[in-house]
Amino acid sequence: MFQKIVIIGGLAGGLTAASWARRTSAEVSITVVERGLEVAYSECGLPYVLSGEIGSFEQLVRYTPQEFAARYNVELLTGHIAEAIDPRQGCVEVRSASGGSRVRLYYDQLIVATGASPAMPAVAGLNLAGVFALRHLPEARTIDFYLRNNRLRSAVVVGAGWLGLEMAEVLVARGLRVTIVERTSRLAGFSGEICSAILEELTAQGVRVCFESELLGIDGIAGTVSRVSTRSGEYDADIVFLATGVRPAVELARGAGLRLGAGGAIAVNERQMTSYPDIYAAGDCSEVYHIVLNRPVYLPLGTTANKQGRVAGINAAGGRAQFRGVVGTSALKVFSLEAATTGLSLEEALQAGYRASRIVKRSISRAGYYPGAERLIVEIVYDEATGRLLGCRMCGREAVAKRIDVAAAALYAKMRVDDLLQLDLSYAPPLAPVWEALLIAARSCH
Repeated sequence: MFQKIVIIGGLAGGLTAASWARRTSAEVSITVVERGLEVAYSECGLPYVLSGEIGSFEQLVRYTPQEFAARYNVELLTGHIAEAIDPRQGCVEVRSASGGSRVRLYYDQLIVATGASPAMPAVAGLNLAGVFALRHLPEARTIDFYLRNNRLRSAVVVGAGWLGLEMAEVLVARGLRVTIVERTSRLAGFSGEICSAILEELTAQGVRVCFESELLGIDGIAGTVSRVSTRSGEYDADIVFLATGVRPAVELARGAGLRLGAGGAIAVNERQMTSYPDIYAAGDCSEVYHIVLNRPVYLPLGTTANKQGRVAGINAAGGRAQFRGVVGTSALKVFSLEAATTGLSLEEALQAGYRASRIVKRSISRAGYYPGAERLIVEIVYDEATGRLLGCRMCGREAVAKRIDVAAAALYAKMRVDDLLQLDLSYAPPLAPVWEALLIAARSCH
């Protein structure tokens, strides 16, 4: 009898798991349950369609459900909701989202890839017309429709994380006056000089940023949003975008008795196996091991979801694969400015018990005499006791994302700052200076 694999979730983690399970075994039976009608698309690309930088949502779609099912020989149940997992019976209770019949799907191996949901603030006014949170393609289509079909002048973005800053750029591109309200004094987790550089870029683009501004409520007129109230003041708003983070979608896992770990996400080992040996988890619903912190954390990223999905799929189909963890690498575009981070900030390193120190250096992206050289800010965090690199942050106007990858690789290898100085990095006047920005910062850590 063929082995049966059931996967709950048809986006990054789930479909990556399905494709790798099929690559691992041609014989296994694979069924994917997805509550939505669209699969295999880039959620991270949604803001760039809304801003007009990408022409259509269809350009983000890698496969239609029919194409994916045919290519990987899987049964893909779109428009179906997994309601319960019974680990003892080895089955999943599934019903049609349109209210149709219920079925039981029996499995030998189960992969939970239920993703995450927006962490909505506990305030009044969330149900007003014009209040949105972006997570999936259907919400993006709704936001686009609302922007196209209403005469809007002012927008408020609640939260200055990565998505909040991306959506601020979207709304400026759509011709709105934008105010960001942020409860902390940071932008996308950045502090110091990099935070100041991002704030300068936002201000130059006409975006008002209100720090230490906790959301108190959203007011409306005739059922439509009109104003946002915070501890620091009130702001007119024809549209409100909530970018207040996400929470792991673990209701099914909790109901099945799976152990939850970091941040309330599903606890997994290096094989993506949960507390039940025949159940795996992958993507934004699961925790991930952080190499620098030396413990599991909740850090939902698309790159991580794909890697975890690959490992879960291979192992569920009888293969052997491990995911060793992350160092927390990500990059962000804020209008014409790029910012990126990997590893720990100084505050995180100190909280983790390191005897940490920080150095901030300014450099350039190319040889200084070559036209187009741009300023770079590089921040290095390191352990004074051992010299080990603990984190790096950068911002500038070109090639920041690829430069941060060097630091990410160094963190993965647990290199010392002195080791960075030995790296043989590329040099050409149009592309990079003879002393790379990362090396200039590293040699200053003494």
